[in-house]
Amino acid sequence: MRNAEMFGTDPKGSRIKDYCIHCYQKGDFTYDITMDEMMRLNTSFAGKNHTKYYIAEMKLFFPHLKRWTKKVDTRNEHYKSILRVINYIKHNLNKKTDLKTLSEVACISPYYFHRIFKIVMGESQAEYTNRLRMEYVAEKLKTTNLSLMELAVKTGYSSAQALSRTFRKYFDLPPTVFKTIYFKETFQEELNPRIYRVNSKNIITSRDTSDIRSSWKKLYMYAMMNHLLSKDTESLEIIKNGSFYPALTTKEEVQTNRYVESLVLPESIYAIFTHKGDYSGLRSLFSAIRNYWLPESKYQKGPGECYIVYLNNPDIVEPQNLLTEIYIPLINR
Repeated sequence: MRNAEMFGTDPKGSRIKDYCIHCYQKGDFTYDITMDEMMRLNTSFAGKNHTKYYIAEMKLFFPHLKRWTKKVDTRNEHYKSILRVINYIKHNLNKKTDLKTLSEVACISPYYFHRIFKIVMGESQAEYTNRLRMEYVAEKLKTTNLSLMELAVKTGYSSAQALSRTFRKYFDLPPTVFKTIYFKETFQEELNPRIYRVNSKNIITSRDTSDIRSSWKKLYMYAMMNHLLSKDTESLEIIKNGSFYPALTTKEEVQTNRYVESLVLPESIYAIFTHKGDYSGLRSLFSAIRNYWLPESKYQKGPGECYIVYLNNPDIVEPQNLLTEIYIPLINR
């Protein structure tokens, strides 16, 4: 535009070169239109023989116009703001996440934040937060032994009853029934153990579980250097306080160091559960045994540690064909 009379105007009526008078007057756009809509509108004025040419030219030229580059930049900033809020919610499920707090995290006014969040996520921030909390609780019910009160604290509820009411409203089931149905339906075949008396085992186990792969490597290195490996060596993991500790059986008790501990798994009656498939299902199966099978059985957990025995090698066996056994020491009720 070379003619100043074609320039748009700012709120004071002064001419500005960024927009034309047809699009921008008194500091605002004369009408709201997307870039695609503008392309279609302009194409309607082109002759049929020139349509493809005009479209190609507009696709090259329009994205650089300030009108739409500003909208793209604004949209990207909105996405970044919402992403900050999502990360905040995920890491603060135990805290109050009201509209004011979240809008401050997003650096957007509460009114606009509420609208933008729903447009981007398809649900309000309250619905999103509630869904994350319920999904977290459901996952912990499946894989841990945490009580409802402990879960209430972790998800920002004042009491176990308050959490239970919200959970029931969301899933149409109280937490205890949800947990029972999940275990029963998911592990129906695997919750049929063999009950056997198992001889005592001498083992060496890693003292550290911060990096499970590193712990296994250190344990095998120690066993190799001390000539403890044989064709009868079993690979185990001892289950203590929710953590899994790599272990290897040995023919006798051995001297240990600050990385490796020597233990004896006592002779006992054990319930032996077989799991076929990827190792990712082991924690859930162990939770099902402890929280569903054991309370329903005629036994209770006996003295000694629960442990896992790996029956084949994940380096040469497909994940779906891996075989694992979980040993639970038992005594009669």
